[in-house]
Amino acid sequence: MSEQVTPAVPETTEPEKKSSVAGGIGKKILGYALGAAIIFGGGLAWKYLSGDTDIAKAGDCITEAASADDMKVVGCDKPDAKYKVLGVLEDVTQTEADSDTGCGQWPATTDLFSIMEVGKTKGKFLCLGPVA
Repeated sequence: MSEQVTPAVPETTEPEKKSSVAGGIGKKILGYALGAAIIFGGGLAWKYLSGDTDIAKAGDCITEAASADDMKVVGCDKPDAKYKVLGVLEDVTQTEADSDTGCGQWPATTDLFSIMEVGKTKGKFLCLGPVA
């Protein structure tokens, strides 16, 4: 009897995968950066969509409310528009905002609205006047 010989099939090997520490770190950094961008962008979008007074600029109008937290930027043609932002002062004290070089630059200023972090002595001030 003759013995059957099975031809040897060469084993196929997958190419060796090289791991890269730098590649793993790069992916993590990219992931964190993307997450931060989404959070920051969402927060910024919320401020604009909600009418947060922190986004107010000269020419905008804001509502009057019992609480400063409830005041919002609205269109000047809206019936609840109470004040027009005549000017914006950044990184100033209350005294500086009250001065001639502060909101005094806009003679029609009737009120000031401050946006300050707790414990800080300087902040953002909106110089407000009547809606025309």
